[in-house]
Amino acid sequence: MKTTALLTVGVFFYINATALAATEEIISKNNEYGGLTKQIVYSEKDSDFKKGMHKIIASYDNEGKKKKMEIYATENYSKQKGWYKKVIYYWGRKKVSEAYSTDSDSVKYGFHRMVSYFDRDNRLEKRGYYLNKNTTAAQLGVYKRVIHYDNMGKVSYVEDLDRRDNLVLIEQKTR
Repeated sequence: MKTTALLTVGVFFYINATALAATEEIISKNNEYGGLTKQIVYSEKDSDFKKGMHKIIASYDNEGKKKKMEIYATENYSKQKGWYKKVIYYWGRKKVSEAYSTDSDSVKYGFHRMVSYFDRDNRLEKRGYYLNKNTTAAQLGVYKRVIHYDNMGKVSYVEDLDRRDNLVLIEQKTR
């Protein structure tokens, strides 16, 4: 009787654990980095889904080192945080992170993508904002605004650049 009860409880936990688990599959065995690409999809009852992650696509090189991570947010998290997808690239000890805005945040803030560059110590070096075509700056030829930071995390200077990364100078009219 005791064994049957333990077996029943064990089966119950196994069934519930598998129902909550994420599904993971290899979607490429030879990606652009020469390694594997895995996709993980979280169910609504999974703790990572509750944290705002719907799906992750992780790419590794041929040595198993993480090279690229795409994180897709849940619908609720997207509405709350203002982004629906993040892509993180790992370049040695440095990394680059792209965040793609939801339509409502894109309209609200005037940019559709933000790219952050981090140094070896995970400090923000610079951040680029890719402007919407209908913003005033974009109509004056600015494609992206890049904010550079010093080692203390303070803004050191700002650049407005066109599509070819040429500096755009915007003159202000004085009355």
